[in-house]
Amino acid sequence: MLLGEKQSEIKQVAVVTRSQQFTKLLTRILADWKFFAVEDLSAARVVFVERGLELPVLDVPVVWLTPMPLEEGDFLTTPISLSELYLLLEVHFFPTPRRNIRVGVEMPVELKIESEWLEGQLVSLSDRGGRLKCAREIPRGTELSFEVKLGGEVLRTPSEVIYCIPAGDSPGSLQPQIGVLFKPANVEMFELLKRFIEKTCIECACAREGISLNDPCLSWLAMPVVNGKP
Repeated sequence: MLLGEKQSEIKQVAVVTRSQQFTKLLTRILADWKFFAVEDLSAARVVFVERGLELPVLDVPVVWLTPMPLEEGDFLTTPISLSELYLLLEVHFFPTPRRNIRVGVEMPVELKIESEWLEGQLVSLSDRGGRLKCAREIPRGTELSFEVKLGGEVLRTPSEVIYCIPAGDSPGSLQPQIGVLFKPANVEMFELLKRFIEKTCIECACAREGISLNDPCLSWLAMPVVNGKP
């Protein structure tokens, strides 16, 4: 990062489609991921454009939104997978891309360390792990059982503490925060979590923008199925 540059300037994007409703929805999803939409296409680091629209000559990368794969250039096929969208953004913006969407959540969790049960509050979730608040510090390397209710079902998985932030070391946090890495015996759990996170991102964006989950603009997105429910 260059000295003096603001994060909002570094993570600027633009969205151009014929659907005003979908443009609003995609812009909100990007904003929830801390990417900021701008109207000036030349000011964006990446421009997402519906295939078939004409653009002025731009000196910035263009990602085409298209129903059919293209032979060259960056593109996302519709309906768009949020995981593919997230990875593409990471590739364009960061030297070491992350592959996992992280979503902010507020939900209770239970942790079992040997024979002791502790309660916590999950605040961030990816398909590989999570960050949570807990009543006491748990040392890095501790093995535990992680239990949370997602999509109407209880998910339990062995996990490992990969970091612990003491109370007060994180702004606004009066409790310790710990990061856990999931170590499920069944790798299908990763796919379940990915679908849950993608669905949560879409539903939260719709709620913030007042868009019905039956709105036709959602046909642009691949709506994941979680526990048999789209």
